[in-house]
Amino acid sequence: MLSRRLLVVGRALRGFATTSSAPEAEATNDVDASTQSRVHSKDISAMRSRHRVVAAGGIPPMEYEWERDRHSLQQRFGTYGLESGVDVRQCWPTLEEIEEERAIGFYREYKDVLREVEKNKLEKQKQDALRLAELERNEKKYPEILAKYQASQVKKEREKDEKEVVLEKKIREIQEYFGYWIDPKDPRFEVMFNQKEEEEKKAEKLAKRLEKQKKTIAEVL
Repeated sequence: MLSRRLLVVGRALRGFATTSSAPEAEATNDVDASTQSRVHSKDISAMRSRHRVVAAGGIPPMEYEWERDRHSLQQRFGTYGLESGVDVRQCWPTLEEIEEERAIGFYREYKDVLREVEKNKLEKQKQDALRLAELERNEKKYPEILAKYQASQVKKEREKDEKEVVLEKKIREIQEYFGYWIDPKDPRFEVMFNQKEEEEKKAEKLAKRLEKQKKTIAEVL
């Protein structure tokens, strides 16, 4: 009888120990899960909160005054739609702006634009046809134009050669007259050449005068 009572007490103690250890294990597991959640949720991007919201695919809150002007509201509504929380009525232009847009023709009706596109297309086709006709005429004239061009180039080369011959002659004459070479690009080149020409003319006149004097003396004698 006593042994049966001891057996029942032992079973009760084991059940109590099992029951009391289960909450402790669950509490330990909850602490570990919370710690892992904090570790994984720790932000290391150094981004601002609004940027983290955008990166996560959310809609950032309106924190600045400039986000409440109409242009920003239009952009916000165009990006996020009805979920942006923007009143669509705030996105519409004012009557003055609509009148100004109509006055400058900022927006036009489709039929007017289509008519202008067709007109520009026909005008372009006309211009292309004129251009092609001109190219065909020029192509027929090409042999004649090419021959004239080549002849002009030959003439230029000949004139260039003649000028080079004259220049080389001047260089040689100046070198023989003054006894040293001078660069044709030197400003003194033309001055020295003119000086040589004048002195040669004077010498030629003097030689003619002396020749005339000799003839006169010979006739008297």
